[in-house]
Amino acid sequence: MKQLLSIAIVAVLCGFTGLAEDTIRPLPAAPRRAAVATQPPRTFSEADAPYDGVWQPFEDGFKLYLPRGWASMTLDEAQAEAGLFYRAGSDDGSMGVVVGYMPAGTLETTEALAQDFERSGYALVIQGNLNGIPAIAFERPQDGYRGVAFFHPVYRDYVLYVFASPLELQGGEMNQIGIAVLASITPLEISSDGLKNY
Repeated sequence: MKQLLSIAIVAVLCGFTGLAEDTIRPLPAAPRRAAVATQPPRTFSEADAPYDGVWQPFEDGFKLYLPRGWASMTLDEAQAEAGLFYRAGSDDGSMGVVVGYMPAGTLETTEALAQDFERSGYALVIQGNLNGIPAIAFERPQDGYRGVAFFHPVYRDYVLYVFASPLELQGGEMNQIGIAVLASITPLEISSDGLKNY
């Protein structure tokens, strides 16, 4: 799973921060903690977002509330092979979001997923419930992005992830738009095709 994450990370960084692939280095393993940090359940409201937005639904059972001015971007073959299936961002390319998937491998619980991310060197890994979806949140400060990961609602042998970048805007101000996009991850309603809710 670490290899697929690394490929996806390269695609994210090359797309929104202008870093070259040769700047990505493997991270040392993070120290193991006895338990992953948790946070109380969160519920998103459009009023919480610092932008006028639109909902972007995905066939995988969730939707994101994105800024109205953001445009979808074409994925190249390497990005698609790495598991990315959606990319959007601001016109100037200074901020954006990517959505993708990776095999869950032997991971079966959200707690195990969080521990795996910690071992892989991600910072501020937190386990919680996001709009009814058991999920983890994480950051990668050295590469300037944060993200959320959760199990596919139907195909539990896959993990879905959403990355938002940059972590901070020029001047050191937190990217509140990216935080709101991630906080907006919401399950879709149960549909006639049998897609389960979380």
